[in-house]
Amino acid sequence: MNAMLYLIRKEIKNKIIYLIKHPGKLILYIGVLALLIFTIFTSEQPKGNDFLDIRILQGLYFVALTGISLPIILTGLKSGATFFSMSDVNFLFVSPISPKKILAYGLLTGMGSTLSIMVFLMFYSGMVCDAFAITPLNMFVLLIGIAVVVFTMQIVALIVYNFTSGNSFRVKAVKNTIFTVIAIILAYILYGFLTNGADMDALCASISSPYLQYIPLVGWVKGLAFAIINNDTNNIIIFAILTLIAILGSILVFTKTNSDYYGDVLQATESSYALKKSVKEGRNNTGIKLSKAVKVRDTGINHGWGANTFFYKHLREEKRKRLIPYFRVSTLILAAANIIFAFVMQKVSAADGETINPEMILFIALAADSYILFFSNLVSDWARELTVPYIYLVPEKPFQKLIWSSASSILKPLIDGVVVFTALSLFIRVNPLSTLIAILIFGSVGFIYTATNILFQRVFGSMSSNGIIGLMYFMFIAVLLAPGIILSFLIYCVNDQIAPVILGLPIFACDVLISLLIFVCCRNLLSNLEMNEKS
Repeated sequence: MNAMLYLIRKEIKNKIIYLIKHPGKLILYIGVLALLIFTIFTSEQPKGNDFLDIRILQGLYFVALTGISLPIILTGLKSGATFFSMSDVNFLFVSPISPKKILAYGLLTGMGSTLSIMVFLMFYSGMVCDAFAITPLNMFVLLIGIAVVVFTMQIVALIVYNFTSGNSFRVKAVKNTIFTVIAIILAYILYGFLTNGADMDALCASISSPYLQYIPLVGWVKGLAFAIINNDTNNIIIFAILTLIAILGSILVFTKTNSDYYGDVLQATESSYALKKSVKEGRNNTGIKLSKAVKVRDTGINHGWGANTFFYKHLREEKRKRLIPYFRVSTLILAAANIIFAFVMQKVSAADGETINPEMILFIALAADSYILFFSNLVSDWARELTVPYIYLVPEKPFQKLIWSSASSILKPLIDGVVVFTALSLFIRVNPLSTLIAILIFGSVGFIYTATNILFQRVFGSMSSNGIIGLMYFMFIAVLLAPGIILSFLIYCVNDQIAPVILGLPIFACDVLISLLIFVCCRNLLSNLEMNEKS
């Protein structure tokens, strides 16, 4: 174990030395941390009793824990999770160190993967403290709970992968079980909401139901966190024991059922490595191997000339993976979530004796969907082309290659917007012009996400996957989106009777112009491979 501790110390020391030798990045890190501290400790809570119901925070926290856990488990069905890097596989796995000690090392270093998540979420601390009248210490408890869930779910993902690997029936059974449980939870919340008056109080009561606390791990962590916040000693003891059992039990199950875990971890590590490189064909947009063979209906691209061939290449890849290109199950899930949200909002407003404006529902849905799009747009088709040599050898202008290799990444949000907002608009019966502007804004937001991703690739190279850089990426996007929003707000201040369609046009125009400007500034990104191999 001394060797493992020595290795950890050396890794920390080397990272510190690296930052000292790169003062620009050190200043960036210090700036982010300073902003974080400022955000947490300079917030002012509303005076009086002007706080949101704490039950809303309980519901949102449960949704957040579930939303974090679900992708990790689903990844475990395909390729497993991993705490290790390829260097660990190449050097540690062949060393005369016991597998259990190596696993312990992996678990310790794996905790660092949750740090970037915690740092990202800490920027919401001030807002959450202000809204729900909780202290920074309470917020820290919530963040620790998220870290515990992420850490434990990574182990569970390895167990799931070990259980389902090579068995399509088990994969399908586990996946169906997961989605059935999610559907039951959602049905339970909706049932409680509808049977208890379908008003705001009923909504708060249903999403904060104490019965949700008894769902393994996610509910236990939620119960423990809010028991600490409420100083409920009995529940602290109960949920702390349950959470500890979940953590230790998952580690014990993994080590006992598969003491020789190298094979599974190797597969998972290779998949993780491929995600970063994204160079192999026959992979989906997340870089993970497809669970089933891709049906090749046609061979060759047969379309395009010069740089636009890259767009048709990506289109061909989509056609091989899906019957309808760029039409994914996640799009239908998002559309269903929007409709459920609209239904709840209509019921709550009706219970209060009011009628909510459909335009308002559309606006809120657009804002929430744009936020979700940020996380789904991190890995794109254009990024998969950066590490392969042929794109640099194609005798076309770098700017043209950049535009056409990014075209599919720009097109995806637009297609998602058509499906999601058309379905929502039909349900709430909103003006078709408002639907159109919502689709255009959603597409333009996706455009600016892609452009910013390209910009950060141009500036930081491979560092764009770093947690702190990712946080700066999020903050920079907020700055880029601000001009359009501010302009629309100013127009509204001048004339508050103006149509929502008109208010949406400045946002769309600003996003497109800013995105095009970024593309022009990064036009030489594909000039040579070395530009994208910065460390």
